[in-house]
Amino acid sequence: MFIIMWAPLNENPTREKILMLLKKHGLLPIEELSKELNITSMGIRQHLLSLERKGLIDYVTNKKGIGRPAFLYKLTQNADNLFPKAYHTFILDTLKDIENNEGREKIDEIFRWRRMRLVRDTRNILGDKTDFEEKVNGLKHMLETKGYITELDESPNSYILKEFNCPIFKVASEYNEACKQELQFYKEILGKEVKRPECMAEGNISCTYIIPKK
Repeated sequence: MFIIMWAPLNENPTREKILMLLKKHGLLPIEELSKELNITSMGIRQHLLSLERKGLIDYVTNKKGIGRPAFLYKLTQNADNLFPKAYHTFILDTLKDIENNEGREKIDEIFRWRRMRLVRDTRNILGDKTDFEEKVNGLKHMLETKGYITELDESPNSYILKEFNCPIFKVASEYNEACKQELQFYKEILGKEVKRPECMAEGNISCTYIIPKK
């Protein structure tokens, strides 16, 4: 049995119930939502308008015969993201199966393949940037477009790049091969002997990379 939960919305619980109904049933008309929640159609419309403004629901028209078309409401991708996904569990189970059948060395090889792909993709994104400061800032911007929360500071001899979230944190906490290859990625893409004195997988608040200027 699967229990569906979502991140707290901090708003009217009726709207959370609407989101749950749409999650379970897909497309629903106002009349069905009104019946399920025992609220007038006018009241449902007000909640739907609020959710639509937040980008959590959308609607399609369904015309049958003569008369005005019916509006069927559905969740948007933004709303679907409120419901947690157990991707990390699947990935960890898969890695454990690989480790049991092919050995721990295979895990490092898998993350090495990932690093090689990231290096190739990042070089394409950064393009022909030759100025080192531009390259570092370009890397920071690329990370942010991928959902990382970053901070870049500068000292006379180095740049300090901090990542405050990690998309593979649960995996990296169990397989430090991910962190090893991540550090190597920074070294390759920047061409410097980058150091990482702090790592989230080791209990620190951020992954901190010290990037020498020379």
